[in-house]
Amino acid sequence: MIKLLCVDTSGRAPCPIAENLDPASLRGFKTLGGVRLGDDFPDLTIQLTDGDECPSGLVDYFQVGLLNIASLKLRKVLEDSGAEVEYLPIRVLYNGKPSQFEYFVANPLMRFDAIDIANSEVELDEELGDALSVNRLVIDKLKFKNVKLAVIAEIQRIGVQTEVAAAVKSSGCIGCTFIDPISVRY
Repeated sequence: MIKLLCVDTSGRAPCPIAENLDPASLRGFKTLGGVRLGDDFPDLTIQLTDGDECPSGLVDYFQVGLLNIASLKLRKVLEDSGAEVEYLPIRVLYNGKPSQFEYFVANPLMRFDAIDIANSEVELDEELGDALSVNRLVIDKLKFKNVKLAVIAEIQRIGVQTEVAAAVKSSGCIGCTFIDPISVRY
């Protein structure tokens, strides 16, 4: 079964506000996954500040724009799980000071269409193939055969195998949660 990786916005875990201090440096980079970004990736600094309606503190996973950011702890769990991810080091400032933790852009190297159209209720953009609305989302498990983690192209979200989600949960990583695709609506 496939789970979707999401930022934990439940209010039970910290949910810092993230800002790329130099967004122009990403121009020309395909940051939606599926393409290796490599040595030309810019030297990024991300500023984190505490959110208003959640506990303060740092997390192991967050997003800034289209970038997925992972701590060293989450990186190790994903690597041990065999997830196909490129890690690019970044600087993170927390409340204006350098973070005590290492962080990386976690760039999924796999990206493909994975919605089971016959069993889903989705409206897709005819030109781009992106999901415009979702009432019932079913992922084609065969697309994930031998794949631990990938961007599901139609919804721009990361899908993971259940065992990867379980490994992340059991590691104690905070800031991320995993949901069933069937619960997605928009």
